[in-house]
Amino acid sequence: MVTAAISRNNSPTRQDRLRSWLALHRKTVRSVAQDTGICRTVVHAIFADHRAPQGHIERLIAYGIPSELLPEPRAPMKPGPKPRAASQAA
Repeated sequence: MVTAAISRNNSPTRQDRLRSWLALHRKTVRSVAQDTGICRTVVHAIFADHRAPQGHIERLIAYGIPSELLPEPRAPMKPGPKPRAASQAA
């Protein structure tokens, strides 16, 4: 499946390269989660670029995953209500 995506556009995504690295090193999301102490769903969310807490990214890099295969860490969001988008008054 990964090779099919690569052959279509000749530019593998970061996630494609990460999946290839995991396969090459015989790692799964579950094994990475167990070895790093990070919840499996959080590891999956990081790999899918849904969230990227700084501390978890550092643990994955220390585990041996190359930093260029992981998403950039995001700044933590402040708690509380989020600002609303400006309304388009006519």
